[in-house]
Amino acid sequence: MYEETYRKLFDEVHASQRLQKEVAHMREQRNGAPRRRIVPGALLAAILVVLILAGTTLAAVSGSLGDWFTRRWGEATGGSMTQQQAQVIDSLTQKVGESQTSGDVTVTVDSITVGGDVLWALVDAEGLSFDENKKYSFAGIIAEILPDPSEGAHGGAGYSMGSIGVTEDGAARMLLEFTGVFSTGNQLSDGGYTLELKLKDLIRCRQGGEDKVIAQGEWSFSIPLTVESLSPVISIESALVKGEMLQEGADGALEKVTQEVALWDITFTATGLSFYTEESSELLDVAAIFADGTEVASNGGGGSRMEDGTWYGSCQWPVPIDVENVTALRIGETEIPIP
Repeated sequence: MYEETYRKLFDEVHASQRLQKEVAHMREQRNGAPRRRIVPGALLAAILVVLILAGTTLAAVSGSLGDWFTRRWGEATGGSMTQQQAQVIDSLTQKVGESQTSGDVTVTVDSITVGGDVLWALVDAEGLSFDENKKYSFAGIIAEILPDPSEGAHGGAGYSMGSIGVTEDGAARMLLEFTGVFSTGNQLSDGGYTLELKLKDLIRCRQGGEDKVIAQGEWSFSIPLTVESLSPVISIESALVKGEMLQEGADGALEKVTQEVALWDITFTATGLSFYTEESSELLDVAAIFADGTEVASNGGGGSRMEDGTWYGSCQWPVPIDVENVTALRIGETEIPIP
């Protein structure tokens, strides 16, 4: 089986304290939560869909990634998605429809949504009788982006994969989410990358017990990421914000302090936010504020120390958002108007 350990691969990539607790909890639970792997080369500080999916009641599901994001939008905001919001998601989504059969099971990558440093993929498994009240995954999951977008950068990438239900056609549906911290500004959506996905042995996840292999096999896919975002990228030269930071104490240990800190080269996109700062930041309580008052909070992020000692930080939205309808960003305790 593929290795599924969680390792700290080097010290220059930092996970927030809140995230460390969430990941630790995820590692302990055996409730069929999404399986997560750290890509060799870096520790990604992002919780991704783990908390979302682990707490979701499974049922029959249908439709596309757009339908999934519509559901997530409602859970995140309590409201309905606008047509313009849906168009942004469509602009980032491509139909894949690639299938491979091993033994009695056919696995299909249905579609993918690609952002700057994050992508989502719907994966269906069919050929067996699946229970909509159970969760399914794979004993081995390897997801890589080639060429490596973190090469020559400070940062890295990681991913998780979780069961989201059974389709009306009887297929077990899973969601893969891949996200990265790319300090060079590399964009997965620029049309030059490929998702390499390798899966091994379909399992039924068991609460409080060992997962059960229900079909042995291997399935592999090579999917060009050809979608280019139609959403604008907004740049903010600098901002002074108040929030929690991690500073190195006299004993060398990181300690949390609340202070004002300067951010610069802030980049705001449909799928996330990035910035540079002087210290390792806990400023991952980030939200986009829309003109109608709707708020969408980030659902994870990470940071990486640069060679000059400054830090690059980034976070992702739970769904792609309509940047043009956002009037302000809140980072820590400070609201930053969008120009």
